[in-house]
Amino acid sequence: MILTQRKESYNKNKLFFEEAREGHLDVLFLGSSHVINGINPIDLYEKYGITSYNLGGHGSLLKESYWQLIRALDYCKPEYVVVDCYMMDRNYDYIDEMYEDSSDELKATSISQLHLNLDAYPLSKVKIAEVNDLVHDPKVRMQYLFDFSIYHSRWSDLDKDDFEIFRGKTDYNRLMGATMRTSVNDYADEGVAYDPGLRLPEHTVNEEYLMKIIDECQRDGIGILVTYLPFAGEDNDIMASNSAGDIAAVYGVPYINMMAMPDLIDMQTDLADHGHLSITGASKVTDYIGQWLRDNTALADHRFDDYHHIIDDLSESYDAMIFNDSVYSSDFLAQLNLLTMGRVSFCLFVSEDSPALSDPRFRHLVSNLSGTDRIEEAGATGDQYFLLEDRGRGTKYEAAGYESLEAMDTSMGLMDYIPVEKLFRFLYKESDKDTNYLYDDDHTEDDIQLIIYDNETGDILTHMYVSSASHYSFENH
Repeated sequence: MILTQRKESYNKNKLFFEEAREGHLDVLFLGSSHVINGINPIDLYEKYGITSYNLGGHGSLLKESYWQLIRALDYCKPEYVVVDCYMMDRNYDYIDEMYEDSSDELKATSISQLHLNLDAYPLSKVKIAEVNDLVHDPKVRMQYLFDFSIYHSRWSDLDKDDFEIFRGKTDYNRLMGATMRTSVNDYADEGVAYDPGLRLPEHTVNEEYLMKIIDECQRDGIGILVTYLPFAGEDNDIMASNSAGDIAAVYGVPYINMMAMPDLIDMQTDLADHGHLSITGASKVTDYIGQWLRDNTALADHRFDDYHHIIDDLSESYDAMIFNDSVYSSDFLAQLNLLTMGRVSFCLFVSEDSPALSDPRFRHLVSNLSGTDRIEEAGATGDQYFLLEDRGRGTKYEAAGYESLEAMDTSMGLMDYIPVEKLFRFLYKESDKDTNYLYDDDHTEDDIQLIIYDNETGDILTHMYVSSASHYSFENH
């Protein structure tokens, strides 16, 4: 039966079972995909030494988060639980029924998503109670309690990874339950303005389950933090975020409403789509929560504990992933955003009259990267633009129009930048003036160049020639 089962739930929860049984998890995160994509336990460990697991589930309501907590408590007792309140406005009892006008497709999606939370857990009284509470149709309940009923026909879909589970080598989530998204939202999506006066018009099922989560934590002596993570929300989301704060206040528990913090994330760079944070947004949110936990709890810093070598290995793997994506991303605009994470150094050049200079999305990404508005100046006049940031030396240089830069201190050596005309400019090491890094006869039509190099050695890792007229298509060299 294990062979034919889908492995997603096992992959996501493998390290939870292992680390929970060892007593290595101080914090559990509960919520929907907003939590999966928005809180990174590896970041939290790297910056604050706090050990945690992300138990968020795609499409999970607070009712599901409650049961996720109850099941998790069979394996560990965390010091703190952080629960997010997205979708607290939903007011129905069963995921397979929802509202009267809910589409069959939406119900089917919700039924499928619950498998991520449940499949990895063995049959137990708690699992039976959870399924009965979440699902109304007895036939649908069976697929969670005896999942062979739906997976036995997967024989034709099996691949090598399905068999690896018997060798203990199956793939698994290496971000302690989280999933980071490196893409950037395709369009500016600010959502509605925050209004502190909005409240949900009725008491919902999921409000009730937020209360049950708080009750359970307080009864067990577990600290709890209630959150509402940021995204481009609508009025019902603002209502839910404010109503969650009211409930937290009644119980006397802390609440962080990030919908009321317009400056916490940049909606144009920190969202992967309308509702989910990108990796840079997750970094900011995780850092905010980590700082709160450091300032308001007595959670230990485990970065120097010998027995946490597993998380140290995961941290190295995560850093390598960011490094690799920063250098070899297949999405140029997403790569500009990844460069803000500082794993590599770079040089960006935009030609005079480049179509990219008229693209507000491109200009915003570059401005976010540089920390200045110089790209906006270039955009207004159509002038060429240059930016170099050396993370090894801690130096940054920027120029617009025909401004030159001399003796730039970089890990490649001292460098000079001299614009001559629209199709010709110099970038060379002062120790090697014969090598011009910004000219190539085969790429005179490409209006953007991005050179990425190693922070310490100065070795060039990739040189990208980009055509903004062709939707930022590029070649790597």
